[in-house]
Amino acid sequence: MILTKKYGAIILFLLLLIFWFILSFRIDLTIAIIGCIVSTMIVLFNYDLVFNNTETTKLTFRMIGKFFVLLAVLIFNIVKSNIEVARIVLSRKMPIDPGFVTIKNPLKKELNQALFGNAITLTPGTLTVDMNDEEIVIHGLVKEHVKHLDGSSLEKAFMALEEGER
Repeated sequence: MILTKKYGAIILFLLLLIFWFILSFRIDLTIAIIGCIVSTMIVLFNYDLVFNNTETTKLTFRMIGKFFVLLAVLIFNIVKSNIEVARIVLSRKMPIDPGFVTIKNPLKKELNQALFGNAITLTPGTLTVDMNDEEIVIHGLVKEHVKHLDGSSLEKAFMALEEGER
C-alpha cells in the first residue's frame, strides 16, 4: 500500500493527537481542542517535508519491521552512550576530548536525514551541529567516539530503513 499525501496527513494527525492525549494524562474538551489545533498545525507546517513525491513510502510489514529494528538500535545506542558518558564524568581524570567531527551522510531522503541527525543528538555526548547532503558535522564529548558513528549500527539501521522504502 502506498501512502498518498491525504492518507499520510490523516495518519500523522491521528498519531500526533494520540501522543498529545498520552502526554496530557486526561481527556476533556479543552485538551481535545488544543490537541486538534496543535496537531493540525504540525501537519500543515511539515506537509512539504514529509509528504513530497521523493519522500513517499510504501507501507509494508518489512518496512514496519525495519522501523522497529531502528527503534531498538536507537534505544541500545542511547543506553550505551549514557553508560559511557557516566563513566567519563565519574572518572577522576575525566578523559574528555571535545571537538567537531565530520562524517559522510549516507542517506538520500530529507526526512531520514533529519531523523538521523536527531538520533545522533539524542545519544548522550553527541550533538548534530550541521548537515547537508554530503556530510554531517557532529560535536562530541570524545572525538574518537564520534568517529565510530561512521558505519555504526545506527547508521546501518537508517540505511536499511531507506532501502526498504524504495
